[in-house]
Amino acid sequence: MLEESDEDYDGPDAYVDEEDDTALDLEELQDSIQERTGVAREPPMLRQIFPSLFNTQNVHRTDTGSNGNGSEPRQLRTISIRDLQILLDLRSVESPINYEEDDDDEIGHAGDWHQPWFPPHTEPQQLGVALLMGGEFGSVSSKIRSKKKKKNISRMILDQSSRPRGALSRENMTSDLIPNTNGTAVASYAANIYCGQFSKDYSFYYTCCQDFRLHIYDMTSPPSPYIKRPRNLRRSATGVWDDSDRDHDTTLKILKTIQGCTGRWTITDSHLSPDNERMIYSSIVSGMASPTVYMTSTLDSSVTQTPISFQDPNQRQRARTHWGWDEDSFGIWSCRFSADGNEVVAGGSGQIFVYDLLADRRTVKIKAHEDDVNSCCWADTASGNVLISASDDTFLKVWDRRSLGASQKPSGVLVGHTEGITNVSAKGDGRYIISNGKDQALRLWDLRKMCSSEDFDNGADRNYRLREFDYRYGHYPKPKRAAHPRDCSVMTYRGHAVLRTLIRCHFSPAETTGGQYLYSGSADGKIHIWSLDGRIVQVLDRSKTLAMTFDPSAEEYIPNSTRSTVCVRDVSWNGNEPMMMSAGWDGGGQSLSKSVVARHEWKGLSKMSYSLENWMEKQNVERDERATRTRRTLRVPASPRPPLTTTMSANNAQLYGFPPGYFVIRNLANGRLWDVGGDDVEDGVEIILWPEKEKSLVETLRSPDANNQVFFIDTSGALCSRSSGHAVDVEGDRLVLRHRRPISQPYPNEYSHPLPHFSYSQETQRITASFQCDPAYPPPAAQTSTAWMRKTYVLSAIPMPKPKSLLDNASAFLSSAVITPISFFSGGTAQRKATPEDVFSGDIDLTEDETLEQDRGVEGEADDCSELIRRLRVLTIGQRDAPTEGESARKRRQWEILPLRTSAAHRRLLK
Repeated sequence: MLEESDEDYDGPDAYVDEEDDTALDLEELQDSIQERTGVAREPPMLRQIFPSLFNTQNVHRTDTGSNGNGSEPRQLRTISIRDLQILLDLRSVESPINYEEDDDDEIGHAGDWHQPWFPPHTEPQQLGVALLMGGEFGSVSSKIRSKKKKKNISRMILDQSSRPRGALSRENMTSDLIPNTNGTAVASYAANIYCGQFSKDYSFYYTCCQDFRLHIYDMTSPPSPYIKRPRNLRRSATGVWDDSDRDHDTTLKILKTIQGCTGRWTITDSHLSPDNERMIYSSIVSGMASPTVYMTSTLDSSVTQTPISFQDPNQRQRARTHWGWDEDSFGIWSCRFSADGNEVVAGGSGQIFVYDLLADRRTVKIKAHEDDVNSCCWADTASGNVLISASDDTFLKVWDRRSLGASQKPSGVLVGHTEGITNVSAKGDGRYIISNGKDQALRLWDLRKMCSSEDFDNGADRNYRLREFDYRYGHYPKPKRAAHPRDCSVMTYRGHAVLRTLIRCHFSPAETTGGQYLYSGSADGKIHIWSLDGRIVQVLDRSKTLAMTFDPSAEEYIPNSTRSTVCVRDVSWNGNEPMMMSAGWDGGGQSLSKSVVARHEWKGLSKMSYSLENWMEKQNVERDERATRTRRTLRVPASPRPPLTTTMSANNAQLYGFPPGYFVIRNLANGRLWDVGGDDVEDGVEIILWPEKEKSLVETLRSPDANNQVFFIDTSGALCSRSSGHAVDVEGDRLVLRHRRPISQPYPNEYSHPLPHFSYSQETQRITASFQCDPAYPPPAAQTSTAWMRKTYVLSAIPMPKPKSLLDNASAFLSSAVITPISFFSGGTAQRKATPEDVFSGDIDLTEDETLEQDRGVEGEADDCSELIRRLRVLTIGQRDAPTEGESARKRRQWEILPLRTSAAHRRLLK
């Protein structure tokens, strides 16, 4: 029986390792022949090697089947001329092998392999600019100042003392501070790094290596001076790496080193729990073991590692395939904690699994893809209900966690890549995600534009992968298509090389940049950073990374020589400071390390190598280029461009009476504005009425803290909050924020339903809501009544009188004591009027409030409570029994819309 060993692994992250003990080492073989024969060796030629190697393809081995009744010829694994040339890292077919050069370069120079077939964007793209100015990727005012080159951090800090608007937003100061240095080494290893990320609070940084070690570093302490120590870069006779950790050098403070459970080939993925106290990591297991994810603690001294097995339960006798593998054996390429940390989701060989940590059992197993699931992530990190899986079958699929397992079909599919997908990462708002593809493209997706499962099954499931393309060889042949014909991605970013390994990509931190940048490692040894508008704004070259003896925060130094870096697999951007850490596979030079972690900081003019004159010249050139583009735009007739605060035009969306761009909504009765309660972004947060936070309507003069009082109409016609980007929905009689939810059956229902449309009438100054289905969402058997269609749903403020005093309560008691006996003798029953307190306490449903308007009286109309908050409700009015309105009730239903503008023009209201 033939069995594949760990070193023969040929999975997605396999690469040719010339320093491995089992690799083809012709030099040692010839040295041994020279010692025995005394004949000096000659450099082997390909014409001498190929015939002997390809003669082995005709060797057959007879193996008796499991039933013992027959034999089957089995051909040994073949190797092509191209495979052998790459294996030996030859420069040409006719030239001899240069061992001295190849010994220092494990894989070779990525620049020799990669040829970009589609150039990256050099100008801002219209769709990307609309996203930047849409309010969903950080402060718009900060971007406007940056675009006009009027952003001066020192001046902003000085002016803050004279501005009565509270603390200055970190994003306003740091959104333009992109790491701009090629980095300084802070850690090196004798094994390749496959994961390197910051914790959620950025207090520590961790790496996972191919030697199954996990290192955790303290990021609250600065790097210490480098002290050289003896190192051991060789494996022992048993194949175990040096237990004394002498193959690891670092200037960072080590919090913990964990020796992981040895698996097959490498640690493929890792993830931290929401509280940063636990970590899970996955690996490829051998064919004799069950697929397992291990869980360990991060910061305490415990070395306990809990295995999480995804094997089928109660499987007494596991079937074996022809090659000795278990049918239940597979590799796990990605693993993630759930939002509450009580479940683990893993992606394997075309499958998705869910393990319940509290119940200690696997609960879900789905055949999700036709190929390996290389990566998975949660679209919304707060609720953790929408799961994204990315596969080598070129598709990303969207799954609803609550129905995962009950249905084998995804909620939607994201179609666009033409080759397998190496990584998927989410912004965390439930809407936007990015993915790295082997088609050398990073794509941005909007989950609202995903392809439905029905459309996917009706033709969109066709893939356009190139035949015989293997990204591990480092060469991407010229493709026939730049994207899938059914491409539903929003933007495409190019310029990097997604080769050799599963290169990862991420959004920039929301705390300091608003997520307006995308960044990725690359097989060409560089870190590429894109603006959301499509342009590459920074490229960091790991071949120019300084040695560990340099201070990462000191003045930037240009090295005289460069190192040959194979690829940058993972990068992580710190959200507390403009700094990132990159994990690169070091390819040679004088270094004996196989992997180096580098620290890339943002350094100002005083620490950069260029002079002030060069900087001013660069600024003048950029200013002239902008002026040239502006003049060219003015000369060419074109449709007028929308203002920077406009997220869409009337041609692209129905505005339903609202103005294009951003606006605030004010109630005529109490002067308060619509406000997202607590400036929150969670699903179900109530929309309330609150006093105006910002008087100015000019974008550049407004405080970002007032964005929760700003709204807009998106491209689908939904009313959305600017601070979170989420749409406004009706829940009962309240207005709430609503995250995008996958469709669940029976549709529509209370959880999954079409969003209502809000319309504004300039004549009546009313805002009404219209629904596509009964807003009560009755069960399907009861969905026969059409009475809801004949009703009008009007938005109104609810008055709040001041609480009654003790004297008022005593007076009410005496009045009741007198009226009750009189009504008893008169034979009637005292009719009690509904008070505002009954409405507020819920004793009377708010939809009945309309019948009480004429009965409120002076007391009911009072709105003199000292509290700042007022409630906003959806009132249901029938066509026949619409009550008469008083002046106060009419004003409570009237609103004025105040559009925001980019210039200090005359203030004009939309009525």
